[in-house]
Amino acid sequence: MLVALDTRKRIPLGRLLKGISTNLFNAEIIEGKIVLEPMKAIPEREAWLYENPEALNSMKQGIKDAAEGRVIDFDPDKD
Repeated sequence: MLVALDTRKRIPLGRLLKGISTNLFNAEIIEGKIVLEPMKAIPEREAWLYENPEALNSMKQGIKDAAEGRVIDFDPDKD
């Protein structure tokens, strides 16, 4: 698709991005091409989880276990 810059050097992307639900992109020029990579932002307070593979795997396993019904009732106040 051929697009033209407007007077403020903007490129209309609406038709190109139809069906993409994010509004956050990493923009780079790679080998003379403008590359837009859809991104998602996470809060800084949650970033540690994605930086810690062991914790992330544990969380994923816990979600899988819960989805498959492998849960128990637990009350930390009871002995």
